[in-house]
Amino acid sequence: MSSIRLIVSDLDGTLLSEDNRLSDSVIDAVRRFRASGGLFTIATGRFGPSAQPIVDSLDIDIPYILCNGCVIADRHKIWETAQLPLGEIAPFLLGADQAGVTVLLFGEDGIRTLRATPETEYFVKREGLPCIPLDSGDETWPDRPVQKVVLIGEMNRIKPLWDRHRSGFASEYAAVQSEDHFFEIMPARQSKGEALKKLMVHLGVAPSEVMNIGNQLNDLDMIEQAGIGVAVANSHDELIRQASYVCRNSYGDGVVEAMERFAAIGSGSMGGGNHDH
Repeated sequence: MSSIRLIVSDLDGTLLSEDNRLSDSVIDAVRRFRASGGLFTIATGRFGPSAQPIVDSLDIDIPYILCNGCVIADRHKIWETAQLPLGEIAPFLLGADQAGVTVLLFGEDGIRTLRATPETEYFVKREGLPCIPLDSGDETWPDRPVQKVVLIGEMNRIKPLWDRHRSGFASEYAAVQSEDHFFEIMPARQSKGEALKKLMVHLGVAPSEVMNIGNQLNDLDMIEQAGIGVAVANSHDELIRQASYVCRNSYGDGVVEAMERFAAIGSGSMGGGNHDH
C-alpha cells in the first residue's frame, strides 16, 4: 500500500500538456488517486483567475498554492497572501522595460503591463486573461501593491540587470526563474516550498507522505520538502539533478507515470506514455 497521502503538482510545463491543456489521462489519474483516499492539489506561479479553470476541472477541494507561494487559497476564499510594494524596484522595472523586457504586474484585480509587446500577446493567448497596458501618463503605478512581478525575456539580459540593482535595495525580495523566459519577483521569503510547509501542517500530512512534481527552478525548494520529489522529463537540468525520481515522460504524461509508480493507483485505461520500468 502506498504511503503517499498528498500529491502537489506544478501546472505549466508539468501537469499541463505542451499546449497548456489538461489531458484526459491526467484527469483520470487524479480521480483515481482521490477515489483511493488521496489528497491532490497544485502549486503554481499563476494567480487565482488563471488557475481557476484547472482547479474546477480537477474539482480540487483542498487549499492550493498560487503566485509561487505568495498566495494560499481554496475555491471559496484566500487563506493567506503576501503583497509586493513596487516603489523601490520601479526604477529596475523601467530599466528592464527600456531594455526590451516585458514587465507584467499581477494584482488581485488583474494583470497590468508597462507596455503591450508580442510577449504579452502570447501570454494573453496562453492564459486566456487580459493584460492591460498602463496609461502612459500614469505615474501612480509604483504605489500599487501587487502579488508578484513577472519579466519575460532572455535570462542573460534579465539576471545581470537584476543583480546590478538588487545590491542597492533596502528591502529583501525573492526572485526565481519559473520558465525558460520567465523571471519572477516576489516578497521576501515567499516560495512554493515555504507555502507547502504551511499546507502540510494544515492538512496534517508528514513530508514522508508527500509527492511533489515539477519542472522548473521555482519548483526546486518544493520538491526538496517531499518524501518523493519528482521531475518530469522536460525539466530544467538542476531540478533533474535534485529530484529523487526523474520521469521518462514529459508534461502531464510524466505526472501520470509518477502517480502510477508511487501512489498505487494502478494503470488507468486512459493513461498515456510508456510506464515500463
